Amino acid sequence: MTQATAEIDTERPDLPPAGDPPSLQWIEDEFPDSGMMADGIRSLARAAYQAPPEHRRTAFHLSAREAAGHAGTANIPIVRIADLFAAVAERNGLAAELGPDEMQAVLAEAIARRAAGDRQGAAGPEDMAELEPAPPPADDDPGPEFPPGAGLPPPRPLFRPVPIDLVQIGGEPQWLIAGLIPARGLAAIIGPPKCGKSYLTTDMLFSVARGEPYAGRDVLQGPVVYLTGEGVQGFKRRLIAMRRHYAVEGKGIDFFMVENVPDLGSERTNLAAILAEIDEFLERYEIETPRAIVLDTLARCMGDGDESSARDMGRFIIRCGEIERHYGCVVAVVHHMGKDASRGARGSNALNGAADVTISVEKGEAFSTVRVDEMKDGPEGQEWRFRLLPYPSDEAGTELKKRSIDDPPEALTEASTCIVDLLSQPTTAKHNEANRARVPRGVAGDLLKIVRYTIEESGTTNPDGSVVPPNTRAATRADLKNYCKLRDWQDPEGKPDAFRAALSRYLSALRDGGHIGYTADWIWAL
Repeated sequence: MTQATAEIDTERPDLPPAGDPPSLQWIEDEFPDSGMMADGIRSLARAAYQAPPEHRRTAFHLSAREAAGHAGTANIPIVRIADLFAAVAERNGLAAELGPDEMQAVLAEAIARRAAGDRQGAAGPEDMAELEPAPPPADDDPGPEFPPGAGLPPPRPLFRPVPIDLVQIGGEPQWLIAGLIPARGLAAIIGPPKCGKSYLTTDMLFSVARGEPYAGRDVLQGPVVYLTGEGVQGFKRRLIAMRRHYAVEGKGIDFFMVENVPDLGSERTNLAAILAEIDEFLERYEIETPRAIVLDTLARCMGDGDESSARDMGRFIIRCGEIERHYGCVVAVVHHMGKDASRGARGSNALNGAADVTISVEKGEAFSTVRVDEMKDGPEGQEWRFRLLPYPSDEAGTELKKRSIDDPPEALTEASTCIVDLLSQPTTAKHNEANRARVPRGVAGDLLKIVRYTIEESGTTNPDGSVVPPNTRAATRADLKNYCKLRDWQDPEGKPDAFRAALSRYLSALRDGGHIGYTADWIWAL
């Protein structure tokens, strides 16, 4: 991009002398391309040039954005459209009115919002450096009033009806990770603090970047861009451990980290800036369009917005949709669980309604459980488990001695990060089955944690094939009672009859809630 965004020269030698009648021939000279699309771009330039002064800026932004959207279809480099509209701003006085810095921002934002997938002639790194988006137009701005005969092409239809017999599904793939995460849309990964949700998200999408199955599910390989706004140093150690664990160090896996997150929740967003910078990076290094953009965490992406406000959360969701459409990818958002886990994610429930898939992570003492709570077009209720294995490394990322999770705590003092160890594959669920019972709380929830811990520590697979489901790990009731004593659940040292009655009552409640199965001798998790 020559003069378009880097520096706007306000003293061009080809400006018409003062007092001469305005002529639009210069638009043909600046942009002599032929074809219907080129004619439409010139019409947009004429409309921006002739807009009345009070609507000059808005008309310029809308016209430049529409013209940039034609770039891919017309096979015209985006820099030439940027140059054309830079000339429009110089000639109609908008550049002088705004000044060089603000003019840069207005043009950069308009061009950055071009159609998804169009990267021909994308801006060079020196052109897009340090650009900030222009503020949005005022709510009471009536918009541009184009003069008659400006030649503006008819607007693209937004609400065109399509007969049912003509409705077709395109050739785009449905799944990024088969049955778990769609190829496009909004994915929410939620859980309480320290449950491993960021570890899980990183591990899942690293499989996508590597093109390797995740938990036995096929993936759609492609680049992943992970934006993190907290715990940056720890996240770097995590990535170093992960690439070494999977033995891909130095192999150029297209998994990219960004040490910042955009403001997507306040009125003055910098969405245009993040899209422009990622586009520039992809163009410079000839990287394919990302399959996934990760925002970790949602709270960090709200800027001055309030995640409990439906309006601010609505802004966030709309802007995630713009990212999705821009790249044709899935946007994965890592978010905290609310104080009441039965109500899902923290803040406004607008996120729950907008997400194409909601995956929750529940931390247990021996492992974490992942559950597909809600999915618009896929199987709900799938569950799988993982645990975090310590992976020691020094500050520079140099690998130290790898230790087992069974080592005593004092042996793990050097551990600075972890890797994900999958303990099971996602269970099969019926399409759109009702949501599974939420995790019980209180006394029943405490017992469920002890049951799972007992099974993990002392259980065996297929101890009694006649009663325990195949390939299912189960523990004895005697072991469960011992662990209840260790955890001091319901005063096991008190009256024996009272303890037995409480254990029987809460085990029955867990079974009725679909969490466990048991017989007189064995207990297993569902």
